[in-house]
Amino acid sequence: MPSTTPIRCQGLAFTYPGAPSPVFHGLDAVFTPGWTAVLGDNGIGKSTLMRMLTGELTPQSGAITPSPTGLVTAYCPQRIDERPATLDDFAQDWSPETMGIRRALGIGDDWPYRYGTLSGGEAKRVQIACALARRPDVLILDEPTNHVDEPTAMAISTAMNAFRGVGVLVSHDPELIDALCQRCVWFLRRHTGGGNETVVRTFDGGYTQAREQLAHDDRRDEQMRDRAVGEANRLHDVLRRRSADVQRAEAIKRHGSAIDRRDHDLRERRNTAKALSTDGVASRALAQVQRRAARAGELAASAGTAAKRYAGGIWFEARPSTRRELMRIGPGLVDFATGALIGDGDGKTTHADDRPLPSVWSTLVVDGKQTPGDIGPSVSVGDEGGAPTALRIPLLSVGPRDHIGVSGPNGLGKTTLLRALLRNGNAVPTLAIAQTMPDGTAERAMGELGGLRPPLRAQVLASYAQLNADTDRLLEGANPSPGELRKLMLCLGIAHHPELVVMDEPTNHLDLSSQQALAQALRDFPGAVILVSHSGWFLDRTTTVRWSVG
Repeated sequence: MPSTTPIRCQGLAFTYPGAPSPVFHGLDAVFTPGWTAVLGDNGIGKSTLMRMLTGELTPQSGAITPSPTGLVTAYCPQRIDERPATLDDFAQDWSPETMGIRRALGIGDDWPYRYGTLSGGEAKRVQIACALARRPDVLILDEPTNHVDEPTAMAISTAMNAFRGVGVLVSHDPELIDALCQRCVWFLRRHTGGGNETVVRTFDGGYTQAREQLAHDDRRDEQMRDRAVGEANRLHDVLRRRSADVQRAEAIKRHGSAIDRRDHDLRERRNTAKALSTDGVASRALAQVQRRAARAGELAASAGTAAKRYAGGIWFEARPSTRRELMRIGPGLVDFATGALIGDGDGKTTHADDRPLPSVWSTLVVDGKQTPGDIGPSVSVGDEGGAPTALRIPLLSVGPRDHIGVSGPNGLGKTTLLRALLRNGNAVPTLAIAQTMPDGTAERAMGELGGLRPPLRAQVLASYAQLNADTDRLLEGANPSPGELRKLMLCLGIAHHPELVVMDEPTNHLDLSSQQALAQALRDFPGAVILVSHSGWFLDRTTTVRWSVG
């Protein structure tokens, strides 16, 4: 039975070795039984806090109670390319509780034994099942709905809802947060005193309620800052006038002996000056205004407001291809195992090596309609039993300005289609970003950035900033988060002037503001775009042609 003891974080601070500034300091948060969402921009410190909650990192100040070392904690990272550490135990666990987890997540009996061949959504389900099967006191899920289609997201939500311990959800999925979470812990960048700092606030309710409260707080902070700045400016104007009065009075006083006895006006001004001398009322009033102006200036400087965000405008020297057609493939079957096209387009398919043809395949439809290039009779997934092993496609063509969105359930061949398109495309400059990044990608990307000529590096960093990314953190040498790495890979690719951009699940690992910035940038790209995504709003914003797999 999971523990129902709240997890309390008090005054936490952490700075990575060699970093010039802390990830956060003075962090306070409470995680109670049930689900708490952790929100914030990419690279702001969410994963660092999660590593503290698991005991992997120790805070340099502050404390977590009870200590993570005394709890059973399960953590599901964003990445799915590594086998879960408890996968073998899960594969052999046929207890009633684990069987219930398998059913809730729709996990096939053979999935644990072929983890490396599973789709992104299938692998994510297995990863979460392994964590739940440990019966943890604290369950931390980092972006659990990345890589998944809508049915899988619903299955994950149902399984999460049955968990009775302390649940921590790091996510940028508003619907999931609204459905499950009783509170939100939000990492925020605030602008104070000429610089940015990270603060953490807790809001009751799900994403929608927390976002409304945050917007209200931002408006209040802006108004308070504006009032503080206005008062500081007013007092500085008063201070200048009072200082000028005192200076004039002192000047007249110093020259008083030279005044003609018959110059009554000037003698009266001298008498007035005596009252305004350093021993008079004006001098004391001046000192009072100086103190008030100093306090107002300090208040204006310390007033915190939401840090500025950037969006769009990432392309430089981008232009479409002069070719009439960038890619052409089909009709036929795309084999899942090899990514090769098999078929001759007349309803008869052949394998080059005479192997048996797939008996079950998924089908691609262009803009909701079958096209004249379709081959053979339609065989729905499951008609012959089992999962599909090929994707049936019509004749597909990609023009120099086409923006194409590919959607459909997990495991039906969307990523395989991208592989087939890339291997059959014409030799055009292409930027392709996969769903998952292999080990060493971050190091290679940082090395490439450092090796660019200064003018080009400045352009890449300017594009990076437009995607709601922190260039200062990158230049400080911080290891980029998965979301930051995707942004950096895109901006480095831009430097090679692509005419075609291909991205598999482009919104994975990105915070909501970054997703919106990326959508605007891809919509504005003048060349061709092919995107695979489960996000309907994202495809609606960025593409004009839809290829649906089912």
